[in-house]
Amino acid sequence: MIIGHALSYNTLESALKNKQHHGFLLSGPRGIGKATLARNLATTALTKASPFSEKIVEQQCMAGAYPNYFYICQFKDDDGKLKNDITIEQVRTLLNSLKQKAAVSGPRIIIIDSVDNLNRQAANALLKMLEEPPHDAFFYLICHSIGSVMPTLRSRCLNINFKSLSDSDMAQVITSQGHTVDPAIVSQASGSPGNYEKIVAAGGSATVLAIQKLLMLTNLNDLKSAVQELLKLSDDTFLGYLLHQFLYHQALSEPKTYAHPAQAVEKFMRYTHNTHLDGAHRLVAAVLLAQNPQQEQVVYG
Repeated sequence: MIIGHALSYNTLESALKNKQHHGFLLSGPRGIGKATLARNLATTALTKASPFSEKIVEQQCMAGAYPNYFYICQFKDDDGKLKNDITIEQVRTLLNSLKQKAAVSGPRIIIIDSVDNLNRQAANALLKMLEEPPHDAFFYLICHSIGSVMPTLRSRCLNINFKSLSDSDMAQVITSQGHTVDPAIVSQASGSPGNYEKIVAAGGSATVLAIQKLLMLTNLNDLKSAVQELLKLSDDTFLGYLLHQFLYHQALSEPKTYAHPAQAVEKFMRYTHNTHLDGAHRLVAAVLLAQNPQQEQVVYG
């Protein structure tokens, strides 16, 4: 069931059916259902041309075993954490697979989740595939930040822009997954069921409140201790996101007080993404910027 993205789904389904494009850029905020929609669409399209039932096709796709379905994402390291990049080796392996004759008839569907994580070499290799696409191959490129995608890559795709879900759509998604709706968490999730799940997994409303309380800590040692406790629940990137969300929502009603802190935290978290900065130091620095945005001069030199 597609909730909140029916128009995008219909547009993609029509374009695939009529073979109007071979590359689709599904852009929009993280966690709002872009990859879920792409997988749903892929399963439906592959089933129509498959000798197998929809249930079997879906199970094989989920297991990465259906021959006409390719799902490319970041590998995990030995600690189970996602690596920073999708590599050139992954894209080359995909290309070699697409050069082979398809094991079953029908389209071959490739989902890249996400193109934001392609390193430069991998992005260039993907671009060559889009310029000369293999027969009956269709690419769904999940994108969380359109500005991070090479212009040449964007130009080869039909861009479908996804919006954050409304509160009512969020409630429908959450209840359909068997969960109880917590309005306090919905307000911090920015229309993203993925963010909602992460907040719940990280302790729910109690964690949201704990993030807000960091702003009231004036003793550096107390702040460091509180941050270390929070990092037991989630990573610094997501906790930084929750901090920014609180500041952003406060800025809507009190822009003079919160607009600059919200901007400073967002910029800092983006600037330090995928760096080797220690998670605790990163989150402490974000809180200090929220308390005093003038410290940007110190942080950025």
